[in-house]
Amino acid sequence: MSQQQFFLQLGIVTAITAAIVYVLNGMEKVQGHDGLAWGSLVLFVLLTVGMYFAGRRAAMSDNKNDFSNTVLAFTVGKLFLALIIIFTYIQLTEPEGKFFILPFFSVYLIYTIFETYFMMRLGRMS
Repeated sequence: MSQQQFFLQLGIVTAITAAIVYVLNGMEKVQGHDGLAWGSLVLFVLLTVGMYFAGRRAAMSDNKNDFSNTVLAFTVGKLFLALIIIFTYIQLTEPEGKFFILPFFSVYLIYTIFETYFMMRLGRMS
């Protein structure tokens, strides 16, 4: 996957995700938690870009384990980061309901699917 293809597809995924976040933030039970939703969008875009460059470098490495280690490290790290963000947000804002998490995990899921897609393509590079 070329860098140009990656950034084009990332732009499309980000536009779609931004539209979804916008719609979800319009829901009555989610309103008031816009910062978490938009912040998570920015965070996951940055993590995805970092994962692309790290994965590309690892895919071209002579050590075949580098790519697997990179994928595993980013996946586990992103999961722990998501848990820390949600836990911290709950502690700081004490939200009344549970629906505040819907936009955050929608963004998390969309970018996880996209990362799986492009990492599979990077893994096939020779």
